[in-house]
Amino acid sequence: MKNNEIFSKIAEALMIDYSSVYYVNALTNEYYWYSADPEFRSLQIEQSGKDFFLNMKRDAAQVVYEEDRHIFTEDIQKENLLAAMKSGNMKSLEYRLMIDGRPVYHTIRIIRGASSESEDDYFILGVINVDKEVRMRQEAEKAREERRVYNQIAESLAGNYDNILYIDIDDGKYFEFSSTEKYRNLNASSKGENFFAEVKNDIRRLAYPDDVNFALSMYERDNLLSDLEGRSSFSFRYRIMVNGAPRHYSFTVFRANDEKHLVLCLRDVEDEITAEKAQRAKHKINVTYGQIAESLASNYDVIYYVSIMDGSYVGYTTNAIYGQLEVQEEGKDFFTESRRNSEILVHPQDKERVKTALGRDNLISTLENRKQYSIDYRLVVDGKPQYTRFTVKWSSDRKHFIIGVENIDAEVKNEKEHLQALNTEKELARRDGLTGVKNKTAYTELERSVQRNIDDGMDYLSFALVVCDINGLKEINDTEGHKAGDEYIRAGARLICEVFSHSPVFRIGGDEFVVFLRGSDYPVKEKLFEKFRNQVLENTAVHGRPVIASGIADYDPAADRTVAGVFERADNMMYENKRILKGE
Repeated sequence: MKNNEIFSKIAEALMIDYSSVYYVNALTNEYYWYSADPEFRSLQIEQSGKDFFLNMKRDAAQVVYEEDRHIFTEDIQKENLLAAMKSGNMKSLEYRLMIDGRPVYHTIRIIRGASSESEDDYFILGVINVDKEVRMRQEAEKAREERRVYNQIAESLAGNYDNILYIDIDDGKYFEFSSTEKYRNLNASSKGENFFAEVKNDIRRLAYPDDVNFALSMYERDNLLSDLEGRSSFSFRYRIMVNGAPRHYSFTVFRANDEKHLVLCLRDVEDEITAEKAQRAKHKINVTYGQIAESLASNYDVIYYVSIMDGSYVGYTTNAIYGQLEVQEEGKDFFTESRRNSEILVHPQDKERVKTALGRDNLISTLENRKQYSIDYRLVVDGKPQYTRFTVKWSSDRKHFIIGVENIDAEVKNEKEHLQALNTEKELARRDGLTGVKNKTAYTELERSVQRNIDDGMDYLSFALVVCDINGLKEINDTEGHKAGDEYIRAGARLICEVFSHSPVFRIGGDEFVVFLRGSDYPVKEKLFEKFRNQVLENTAVHGRPVIASGIADYDPAADRTVAGVFERADNMMYENKRILKGE
């Protein structure tokens, strides 16, 4: 057949532009090849030949991506094509060619034709470079899946709140992104031009009277920015009048990733404060606003989205928490891989605790009556321990865990540096000059630190408070002078320190002391307290020895929400003891 006849047949068969076209005689296997694509010329494929199917096997071994070679060695071999295709049929197959060392997607379309002359049975094969289209399709599919998972993470994180506000730091413009029906019934502003002014009107109208001044101070623009300095977020609480009754609300402030907006999240926590097993209401709010999702997620360095059923997971990394260590961003079994990684990455003293905590059954049972679950542990990174915390929550579909991992190494180191500083010149500012014990400033700092951990939902260490008040100080000052009174106070401080020798003692008033019972003193607190009271009873019979009223209260994580509440119980017990010592 003449070349012009061949190209005429090719022209008739072409329906779109091809990068290469082959004409193959189905009887003799002879072929001709035409290509306008210089890439194919670089492959050194012959422009014509005696046996197309044999040469195709040879060339496929050189230029076709290994996983796709079976298409040329099996699928489009002559016998299979003749059996599968009738005259006029068309067949398309997608494969990858290796070009400049990388796989490039192509589609080959095969048309079988036959003229009235039996000897002119032929195939026409057209090759199209579809790499750009395929990769765009793959990226689009990946993006859709990532957005679906990302939105579910955002929904799960945002579901902790009744209301979310997005606030412009400079001009105060704000918008309410979501709210519960209960909060909407308060008729609070939902959007406006100046949040910092308008929120104060809402506070004066809605806040519990005793909390108005505190709430107003928290919404000063400079105060908010100052409280966020060096922190990813902070929270505060006050009461709002709902249907004539005060309810506690928690307010959490984040800085948006653009550094130009604040995200304010509001949550009713009344049930958590008043009931032992109260759960925070879960709100299935479909929040897809990108910056809010990013602000919530930026609390963590890595977020894992883990299927409860089969353990498959996707990891979203925001910081290089693992240093030079390689950690997979997706996998088939999070629970198995976490156990294996714990053996390699976790500090030997923390391995078993972490492996137990990350077990599927443990997470399910632990989260049954809790909103979230956190533990702190140490990774070994570049041979050095690095303090880390993971926090686990349910996703909104209750079929996945959201596991956030954050690097708290700087936080722990700062705390250690702070404690060391207390032993130097700063320690002097927190010492009582008369007795040498810690002063009221030191107690206030300790109380705030413990309260922050309680507010953040962490399982805080066991502790108890002993409140002491020295009896008869005024009488000694009046009859023997203040010098004798000072010595009486020092004697009282020595007695308290001798009995509670492993716990910090604070002088918080002229004759008032507090002991923060912890460490080795805590397990034997009842014996120590009994010993202390017995010594005081002996002192009542000897003039000049200190007589000290006392009370003790133990922190109960299930019932106590504030350190002040523990102090109040101990204080009430102390006043009862004071009346007994005075014989009233």
